[in-house]
Amino acid sequence: MAELRGPDARSWRIALIQGPNMSALGKRDPELFGSVKSLADLNAAVDEFAAKIGVRVQHFNSNIEGEILNYIHGVADEVDAFMINPAGLTMFGMATRDALMESGRPYLEVHFANLAVWFNNMATHDAKSMFSFGAAGVMEGLRHHGYFGGMLALVLALDDDAFLGANVDPRPSTGPIE
Repeated sequence: MAELRGPDARSWRIALIQGPNMSALGKRDPELFGSVKSLADLNAAVDEFAAKIGVRVQHFNSNIEGEILNYIHGVADEVDAFMINPAGLTMFGMATRDALMESGRPYLEVHFANLAVWFNNMATHDAKSMFSFGAAGVMEGLRHHGYFGGMLALVLALDDDAFLGANVDPRPSTGPIE
């Protein structure tokens, strides 16, 4: 996969945020969530994929929106972009969405489910994601595979100096994400 980005590609730093209920991965509907047995397994698979494309990932999970907000504010200057599965915050997480938008970093929204199908099965058919409005992109409906496709697309967009890379802070990105 290195040939997708070239040998001199920048090692982007991505913060991956898992929102409320993602800690229950493996106990949730297997038809929707597939074969992933736990959040730790998902994170390990994401890390393996990220290493193949030259990306460093910092993982964060919380069922509490305030903790997610504090995390975003705390790492915005240390990362190049965010990926978020807002999960239980999808329809109501305006504060988290605003924090992501105000971070000055692009973010990609990712979901295991296709939200159009998910929302259509709810009593309120006009439901929508609060996050899509400010996202650089949205990846949904492909279970855990969407994390890989979303990360690759986000990184290629960051590599593109005429797209997301146009406003990326040129600070060195060789150190660890802490």
